[in-house]
Amino acid sequence: MDINLGVSLIRRREEMYNFYYRGIGDRVKKRRKELYLTQESLAKGICSNTYISKIENNKIVVNKEHLFLIMERMGLPIDRIGFPEKMVESLEKSIKYFFYKDLESYQELYEEVDKYEYGILVFVIRLGYFILFEDFENAKIIYDDMYRYLSSLEDFGFATFLIYGCFYNVAVNDYQTARMILESIKDKMHNDEMLYGLYTYLKFVVYGNLNLINYSRDGLDIARNIFMSHGNLKRMNDTLVISNTFKAIEGSHKIVKFENNQLSSLTKTEKNNYLIVLAYSSGRILEYLEKMDPEGDNYLMGLYLKANHLFNISKFEEYKEVKKTINDLHYQRKSDLDFGNILKLEENNDKSFLKDYLINYVLPYVTKNQNLYIMKIITNQIVDILSGKKRYKDALNYYKKYDSTKLRLQTCKKITL
Repeated sequence: MDINLGVSLIRRREEMYNFYYRGIGDRVKKRRKELYLTQESLAKGICSNTYISKIENNKIVVNKEHLFLIMERMGLPIDRIGFPEKMVESLEKSIKYFFYKDLESYQELYEEVDKYEYGILVFVIRLGYFILFEDFENAKIIYDDMYRYLSSLEDFGFATFLIYGCFYNVAVNDYQTARMILESIKDKMHNDEMLYGLYTYLKFVVYGNLNLINYSRDGLDIARNIFMSHGNLKRMNDTLVISNTFKAIEGSHKIVKFENNQLSSLTKTEKNNYLIVLAYSSGRILEYLEKMDPEGDNYLMGLYLKANHLFNISKFEEYKEVKKTINDLHYQRKSDLDFGNILKLEENNDKSFLKDYLINYVLPYVTKNQNLYIMKIITNQIVDILSGKKRYKDALNYYKKYDSTKLRLQTCKKITL
């Protein structure tokens, strides 16, 4: 390693440690007030009142010996405090495990840091963990809460939080917010190759889902090269799956080469989303949908497509079985969309009520989830029904609404970070 580079890396790490040591003052202040201690009573025999004040206001890097004595006086076990040296090391591990999609190692890391009551980087690490394990309820709690403490993160921790936050927004289908984050941090991602690889992968995914294909391909090329240089087979497979998804959406499903091993590195929800797009675009419904994971999101949507297909090919007994499963799962999972009701309307050829349900429930749902692909499919269904009733002006208005929504989602401004 170049000597100057080595010195620079050591200096950078020391700066990170010092930054986070200053942040310990918030925890000291909170605990002191919980115990109704004055600064004078806390400092007695350890340090000066002024020293405590400077610690609490994050104006100095606290001396470890003094910190241990202060923690002891406040009844805070030292082994419950995430000290900067340990937390920076753990953050770097979290990036590595997230980069390689290494769930087993990330699980061990999470259990190791979960004991800490304090340490801002602990929350960043937990955010990455919840996203990787598709626990989006807990991810949302941390993601929303972290925005109050962004000033407590230095550049490296801040960049990591934003990358994890961007993955969270992708997971909850908020591609517009994800894009705004990407646009705002694009000049801050070159210092760490793994973070930069994740950033370019996100560009590929986010821009692709917003149907901004040229920007998406730029991200794909860089991400693929970085993943390849690190021998990152799982993320390389992810890029192949997403690339196949976009090809199918564009109508190029005939050139998609699907193999079962493509599903091995995918999460349950990623697997279902992939299979649904391949099934719908290719028309090979049963071949793909039989591979869905019942525990993943959008499983009900896949079952709906399967039931619809069985009805159309007159396999009515199998259709009834799948329809019953849909109705049972609808109440168990408290689904926002009643796919059983949609099937009933289609079964009875009740196009007026079907149109109303699509307009009032399905279209708002897929619009909220920023799914341009499904939005276009639903819009086409509504237009077909309206055109069949010779309501051409109304049909044209729904095409205009789709174009307007698409443009709104594709247009964003940088957010101030």
